[in-house]
Amino acid sequence: MRSLFSEVVFTRLHARILILGCSLLAALFGILGPFFQKEFIDQITGVHTKLHLIQLSSPLWFILGAFVCVLSSQTFSQLTNYLSSKEALFMQRVFAERLYAKTLNLRVDTMSHRPVGEIVSLYATDVQGATVFLDQTLPAGASTLFPLILSPFAISVLFDIPLWPTIWVMVGITCLNTFMAFRQSRFFFRFKQLAAERIGLVNEWIQNIRTIRILGWIRHFEENIFAKREVETSNRVKMVTNGQMMNAISSSITFVLNVVTLGSLVLYSKHSLTSGELLALLWIVGIFLTRPFRQMPWFFTFAFDSWTSLKRLEEFFGTKNNQTDAANTETPEQAALDEKFALQVRGLNLRIGSRHILKNMNFDIKDGEFVAVVGEVGSGKSMLLLSLLRETGARFQSYRIGAMDALKEKNNAVRGNFAYVPQEGFIMSATLRENVAFLYDIDPERDAMVEESLKLAQFELNTERVEKGLGTEIGERGVNLSGGQRQRVSLARVHFHNAPIMLLDDCLSAVDVDTEQKLFESLLMGAWADRTRLLVTHRLSALNRVDRILFLEDGRIIDQGTFEELLARNEKFREYTTSVAKEATAQKETEVTRG
Repeated sequence: MRSLFSEVVFTRLHARILILGCSLLAALFGILGPFFQKEFIDQITGVHTKLHLIQLSSPLWFILGAFVCVLSSQTFSQLTNYLSSKEALFMQRVFAERLYAKTLNLRVDTMSHRPVGEIVSLYATDVQGATVFLDQTLPAGASTLFPLILSPFAISVLFDIPLWPTIWVMVGITCLNTFMAFRQSRFFFRFKQLAAERIGLVNEWIQNIRTIRILGWIRHFEENIFAKREVETSNRVKMVTNGQMMNAISSSITFVLNVVTLGSLVLYSKHSLTSGELLALLWIVGIFLTRPFRQMPWFFTFAFDSWTSLKRLEEFFGTKNNQTDAANTETPEQAALDEKFALQVRGLNLRIGSRHILKNMNFDIKDGEFVAVVGEVGSGKSMLLLSLLRETGARFQSYRIGAMDALKEKNNAVRGNFAYVPQEGFIMSATLRENVAFLYDIDPERDAMVEESLKLAQFELNTERVEKGLGTEIGERGVNLSGGQRQRVSLARVHFHNAPIMLLDDCLSAVDVDTEQKLFESLLMGAWADRTRLLVTHRLSALNRVDRILFLEDGRIIDQGTFEELLARNEKFREYTTSVAKEATAQKETEVTRG
């Protein structure tokens, strides 16, 4: 795989060559300006120097030539910057699209180890930082390199002096600038790293502000943010100080070079210096080389900074999901399809790092069957549902959804068979109508369908504190809704989109017993009676309503059957139901005491 640096350099190579060509022309025209000025002074003073290539009738033509050269130099310089910015925007789009695709491709178990702030930082900082090579480093490097190459030769030819004094000074200046720029790039890298960490802390603080406030942890969280900000500010001060030193050094460089060049003239020149030659010397050293020397430290700084962003992006792009699905190794007997099953799973295993989360699971679920998945916390219930959605790195010996071999299909094709309701329920900052339909700017003509879905989910517009009905704006992450309301909106959304298989991850945990009863009657046993349903739950009241129960322990299905069957034959299941009942009783007593 080609590195990102190679992509930046060689993608649209013709455009990169054009940028370098424009920069070279800018340098050539810039070095010709002093020559025309020298010719103008020589002609009006009547002095003939060694380097005299053009004879014109009027000295004004030399002034016009100098003007045209300076104007052309500036024009090609601006064209270089324009083309560089255009190419940078093109590569930003390429990297942003790849980052977007990569983020979508990474599964839940992989993304869980990466904070949201890191992803935000990659989008906000490193995509732009990676293309700094194009819009800053490449034009700055070309406009620095070409003048620095051409100027010593121009001085040597014009004044007939050796190259080595000027070149040695330039080499020394370059080494000093490289050192300062490398130091500056380290501050830049640290700046981006600290900014990403601070964004992560602020994001966590914002997303959990209500819980943090209730628990009285606001001061603790804010102290962490402020501490990170202090470190970030200290690094910024050092970065600015180093930058000012770079600017001060680069501003005084031309003075040092003037002294060295004039000293070389006094020591090594074989003829007397004319007025035209003196003007040309001052123009080359004092004006033409001023910009390159001032750009030189920032050229190195931007180069190092762009390199760090490229490496950060490259590291993220190289992130791989923990596992990949195994090839379909089912036997001919297993391949014999029974279409009455909505789901057929064999040999389901999931490892995350060194942990074996799901262990050799095998089960069939009939079309239209209502199955509950129960077990202690950490037994693998939620990971089972996510694995069916291909959101983990689970391996399957065989995985069929109806007539489809899920192992041979792309993720989108697999997920299109499911409706998934997580425990928390995703709510976007939009209207109630848009949250149910999960579409922005939905046609109001579909309001009847939205209202029906909400009604079945026991979300009554007249009693749920939604003053503007379906047009009520719901804050980010459902901040204006209770936990039970968020779950009911999520259930309404699932009904609106009408998928054949329902994966319900403890989606009734925040509703009261009466609402749960109504939801069972209206949705789970009513409108969804013909759909296949998998319900992860900790509520015993739901277990005698389902067709079958999968009882999990430590990532294994240790038993399955109806509620009565499991109570009668499985001691562990009886112990589990007893512990759940005790927890429910204790929670109810706590609520009564608080009330």
